[in-house]
This record gives sequence, structure tokens and C-alpha cells, in this order.
Amino acid sequence: LPLVVPQTPQVQIVTCIDAREESFRRYLEEVCPEIETFGNAGFFCVPMYYRGAAEATFTALCPVVIRPQNWIVEDVVYSLEDSHRQRAVARRILGRFSQRFDSGSRSSVSGALLTALLGPLATVPLLGRILFPHFMAQMHSTAGQFVAPPAVTRLRLERPEGVPAGPHDDGIGFTLTEMITMSERSLRDIGLTSGFAPLVIFMGHGSSCMNNPHESAYHCGACSGSPGGANGRALAAMLNDPRVRRRLRERGLDIPDETWFIGGLHNTATEEITFFDLELLPSSHVGRLRKLRGVLAEACQRNAQERCRRFDSAPLEIDQQAALLHVRERSEDLAQTRPEYGNCTNAVCFVGRRGRLRGLFLDRRSFMMSYDRAQDTADSMILARILGAVIPVCEGINLLYTLSAIDNRGWGSGTKLPHNVTSLLGVMDGASSDLRPGLPWQGVDIHEPVRLLFIIETTAESMLQIMDRNPNVAAICRNGWAQLAVLDPQSSRIQRFLNGRFEDYEPRLGQLSEVAASREWYAGRRDHLPFALIRPQLAVVGAHEALVE
Repeated sequence: LPLVVPQTPQVQIVTCIDAREESFRRYLEEVCPEIETFGNAGFFCVPMYYRGAAEATFTALCPVVIRPQNWIVEDVVYSLEDSHRQRAVARRILGRFSQRFDSGSRSSVSGALLTALLGPLATVPLLGRILFPHFMAQMHSTAGQFVAPPAVTRLRLERPEGVPAGPHDDGIGFTLTEMITMSERSLRDIGLTSGFAPLVIFMGHGSSCMNNPHESAYHCGACSGSPGGANGRALAAMLNDPRVRRRLRERGLDIPDETWFIGGLHNTATEEITFFDLELLPSSHVGRLRKLRGVLAEACQRNAQERCRRFDSAPLEIDQQAALLHVRERSEDLAQTRPEYGNCTNAVCFVGRRGRLRGLFLDRRSFMMSYDRAQDTADSMILARILGAVIPVCEGINLLYTLSAIDNRGWGSGTKLPHNVTSLLGVMDGASSDLRPGLPWQGVDIHEPVRLLFIIETTAESMLQIMDRNPNVAAICRNGWAQLAVLDPQSSRIQRFLNGRFEDYEPRLGQLSEVAASREWYAGRRDHLPFALIRPQLAVVGAHEALVE
């Protein structure tokens, strides 16, 4: 079957499998056909406990089914340490003052006094966040720069061989052997073993929003509800290490000398892109990155425009620049109960080559994990490793949304409006309810409650062997928690898993709609849409016909 794959990609971008990245990847490919995209679980095969330069504690950045064995710290470069220490002192002073103010406001005497004295002053930023959210966010960001860590930092990435890993100074980092193993696994899992572009980006994702105790639901599910930029940054640093490349070359992974890896972060709420360690970028790649920034800016504007069709407060005919401003204001508005919709539209998870789906409008409904059956072992060890994390994580996300939508008062958490954060454990309705599980109605009101459909590009025999070896995967698929189908790597044959065995699926006859661009298909409509083909990719219409059924 013909695959839509750039012959000589100029940039390769690896994003998370998150359903929100489906439209982002589609627009990258629409704007610049020379870009090749891949999907990988957002921790990029680099599980770790991470502590940022301004953070006091470590955070686990990996799926909940994995327990990290390494600790990583972000350090400010040596030349800026004096400035960093001064800002750290200012942060501690502000932190202590904030803690004492918060404690005092909860007592009867001091609480009444503080409310009377400072209450009127608190209305100024409160009203500003509601009436002028974007302006107030800019002011807050400017003020925060006085106490934020300096911009130039490094990850403390390496520890000596033989030193036990731990949160103490000597135990921070990965050994060289660990870095080589993680780098190889990340590349082999997605099938990126040859044809490297001059620039390869590992793009984690996170979401910034105001007044939202459910914020972790908008971050990366593969990073336990935290942003995944640090994982992409760590992997890029590993792959830029000449020692790692030399050892990978001995293992059959020959990365060209001109290829440079960059870690990044996609803010799915504001459509902003952040890159890390750009001061290390070779001068030969500066021009390429400058051109890429223009492509990313256009893709983010188009992505924001498509997202706005789901918001009743945004007009259907909104243009790209207005859409970008609208999504940013939503994330910064203190009164906004829907800063973004997260994975609210999820319904499918595809594990296979991007070329089988490239040019197909999936309406932000599909998780997409890259996998190439031709590069796997005979016993499908790579696929088994992928599905061991992808199936529990994606199924967990789907059940969270589906159950919260089916019975929002029982399995969800009801409306956001009366929620109070309680003991940093959960939310309550006002001051007199049990802790509420699940997602609020404002996060699932457009979700279609369906069991997630996994479509795996492999053979039925391989999938049955994986289920026999992995009880978690077997429990989800064999007990009907999810739907399962396999797509033959050499044809368009699809087999569904029914009653313990795979049976051939006969697709309904019909012609996919063809459009020139994504905007042409979704314009003027707010509800879920059927799939469609973007006209420049018509070469793969035969490969898609059976799959979209």
C-alpha cells in the first residue's frame, strides 16, 4: 500500500499520543509537507522524578504503571548562580508570607481582621482577571520574572557508573548505560531508526489555566498529570551526546552528524511553543529553526481556530488570529470554567505507522502511537512494550471521561461552580459533601460516551500472544472494557476481536468526503464530525477506506 511519508523530511517532530495532538500534527503536515510527525507516550521512554529550578519537591514524570528509578534536577548555569540565589531568597520570603497569610485567614480573629483590611484590595486583581484576563496575565508574568529562575538552565543528567540513584546529590542523573538504553528504546519504539532529518523535536505538552483544581486532567496523562517538557528535553540532551551516538551506531542506529535534537513543550491551552537549550543549537541549524518557528506559528493559529468551533462563546466564523487570542484569554480568565476541553473527544487509539493516517481528518478523536511492524522482532517485543503502557493509560483516560459523562453526579464531580478544594486531596460541593471523584460536567459535556476502540497495525496472532503475556492488556481487551481491532500491515484487512477471537470486518460501502483543507470540512459546525480526506493526500484513499469504518 502507498504510504504518505516525506521522502526527505526537513524536520521530524515527535509529540505525545494525546488526542489533542492529532489536529496539531495534521496542521503541521498541512502547512509544511516536508515535516514528518511521530507519536509516542509523552514521557518519551524517560521515566524520572523531576525537580525544576524553582521547585521544592520531585514530581514523577511517567505513566502510573511505571515507578521511576532515577532523579533529575534542573540547575541554573554557573554564571547565573548569584542571581538565582537572590531570586530564591525572594521566593522563600514571598512563600512564607503567603503561607502565614493563608493560615491567618482561616482563624476567627486574624481572619476577620485580614478580611476587613485587605479584602477591598483583593478585588482589584480579582476583577482584572475576569474583565481583562489577557492584560492581567501579562502583568503577572512580567512581575513573576523578578523571582523566576534565570532563563538559562541545564538538566543535571549524568551520574557516574556504579553510584546508586537517589534524590541526594551524588545519585542525581542517569548513567551513560541508562541513557543509551532509553535513547535506543525511544527511537525503536516509534520506528525512527533511519532517514533522520536535520532537526528532530521531542515535543512534550502541558496546559496552563487559572482557577482550576482539575488542572492535572489537562496535562500529560503519560506523565501522571504533569507537563512533559522535561522528558523531551532530557531525551534530546541524551541523543546529542557524542558518546550515546557512538554506542547507538554500534547497535545499528546511525544518527547523522548533522542531526540535532531539541526538546520542547506545547501548551495545549494557549497554543504556545517553548524550546529548551537553544543556546546550544549549532549555528548551521539556526536558519532551519527560524523557518520552523514560522510553520509552528501558522499551525498553532489553525489549531486554535479548529478548537474554537467547540466553544459556544466563540463565533463560528472566527479568524485565526482572533481564535488564538480567544483560547489564550480563556486559559487566563479567572471566571472561565472551560479553559480547554482536554481529551474530551477521545474515541479511538491507533497504534501504527503515521503514513496509514496522514491526510485523514480525525476530528481530534484519536490517540496516535507510532509503531512499525517491519522493525519489530518476531515475537513482537516492541509492540508488547508499547501496549503495556498505552492500553492502560489511554483506556484509563477514556473511562475517566466516559463514566464522568454517563453519571456526572455519581462518577464525576458535578458542576465546577460550587467546588472547594479540600485538604489538597480533592473537591467538595461547597462545605458539606463527600470528596467528589471524576471530572466536572464542564469538562465532559461534549464527550460521546463510547468504549475506546484500539486499532493496532499488526497481525491477529501477534495480538493474541501479547494478551497471553500481559494480564493487564488481556483484562482490558478480553473483558470488554475496550474494543479491539487489528489492521494488517500489508493490506487494508481489518479484524475485530469478538468473543475471544478475531473475525474479519466488512466495512460499509461509501466514499470519504474530500476537502482541500481541514477548515473547509469543519467550518460552521460544532458537533462531532465524520472523518474526511484532505485533498493533497488522495494517494492514500485506498488505504483509508476500510479503516475509517
